[in-house]
Amino acid sequence: GMLIYTQGDRKTDYLDFYSAAGAAGGVAVQGYTGSRASARGVAVPGAVAGLLEAQARYGKLTRAEVLAPAIRLAAEGYIANSLLAREVAADSAKVARYEGPRRIFFPGGHPVRAGDHVVQPELAATLRRIASEGASGFYRGPVAEEVMRVLQADASPLTLDDFASYRPQWARPLCSTYRGRVVLSAPPPQSGMQVLEALNLLEATLPAPALPSRDPAAFGALAGALRVSVVDRGAYVGDPSLATVPAAGVASKAFASARMGAASSVDVAHTVAGNPWSADSLPASADCEPYSPRTRATVARGQSHQSLGAPDDGMTAETTHLSVVDDDGNAVSLTNTNGLGFGSGTWAAGFFLNSAMYNFSRDAASPNAAAPYKIPASTIAPTILLRDGRVAMVVGSPGSAAIPPAIVQTIVYTIDYHLDPLQALRMPRIIPNGGGRIQMEDGISDAVLAEARRLGYEVATTPPTDMVFGGVHVILRVGQHWVGAADPRRDGEVRGY
Repeated sequence: GMLIYTQGDRKTDYLDFYSAAGAAGGVAVQGYTGSRASARGVAVPGAVAGLLEAQARYGKLTRAEVLAPAIRLAAEGYIANSLLAREVAADSAKVARYEGPRRIFFPGGHPVRAGDHVVQPELAATLRRIASEGASGFYRGPVAEEVMRVLQADASPLTLDDFASYRPQWARPLCSTYRGRVVLSAPPPQSGMQVLEALNLLEATLPAPALPSRDPAAFGALAGALRVSVVDRGAYVGDPSLATVPAAGVASKAFASARMGAASSVDVAHTVAGNPWSADSLPASADCEPYSPRTRATVARGQSHQSLGAPDDGMTAETTHLSVVDDDGNAVSLTNTNGLGFGSGTWAAGFFLNSAMYNFSRDAASPNAAAPYKIPASTIAPTILLRDGRVAMVVGSPGSAAIPPAIVQTIVYTIDYHLDPLQALRMPRIIPNGGGRIQMEDGISDAVLAEARRLGYEVATTPPTDMVFGGVHVILRVGQHWVGAADPRRDGEVRGY
């Protein structure tokens, strides 16, 4: 999804373009185990339509100019980095299912190595067709037909009609405040509500200036806020066109007040309390109102076949995030994903197809249960903070369940503890789940570890800078300057032009 802020008119847009179920979206999706892969996990891809939609509305370059660098990289090749090499080696059975990726990613019969030259001519051909024909070059014609042959040969229920009818959607971002900043984040079925609820809880409970990695009280506040927001996201998030989702209520100060008690006790880890519905219909706060959406979306589904998007909660290697600001103060926070590592493992027309169908809940009563044209819930949460009418921070991350906690901790460390962005990203992170288990990176003090166990958490520790803990890309405004940082847990970088 893409969160956009335009400085000139102080307007926001959120473009949701992740994959969507087709007409047979209610067909049961089997669980994913190990390196097993199946085309049944593929939903209608949305990134092509979404990025073209954004380019058409906001772009200053032509479609051909925008796609030219990607076509050149695919056709002329690029140097494989260590992350690609590690992931191919770790999931080699899945990558090698089809002849195309075997030829590209297993030169000489061995997994690609860092430093190897990788060329993807089939992908270049697909990108050239998109550059020439737009979305029709992907969702109709030879590309769609090749994809469909591969999918249907592996028991996928998707059809050419499902592809041809895909549309991205403009939606209203969620909005709250934190320490004098306006915080904008992704609406459902994505997880900005989790980020905003955690920040609302922390605004009232986080003791300063003690660091959560060193101070037991600060740790307790951070862990409790993150854990409760995980529980509430799981209880309420779903596709708002096919399920009633109290996203504004969950993201409200009033609901955070009702959840304070739960945040202080691990014993209520699985308990959903409070009433987000009563807060959901409250008018927007005075702080949020000036940043109303440019586009108030009317979301339609069913026979109209219109679709949004959302990424996987499985492996983290197929998600990327981009944070951008320009000379005029406009900003974009964009998170895109193919889901599990190498998506579903299904390969056609030069690329791996997504695994988004695995994101649906197996519980038929869940707001995230599968249904025709429905969007699976997602943990992505591209976020922008504003202060005094200007962009203050652009932030987002890959990382599956780590995404909202990583974003929240980056915001907290920069705003509450005044760390520069790279210092903030280097701080050891914690990821509580909906129960009593909590993952911690090395670097957490002994006192905090003892407090976690005293509170009743089941603690799992990992070495520092593990990619499981996210890959945040952040831009912070400092006076009249922009300061950017890329998470050392992944392979991102900062560039200025």
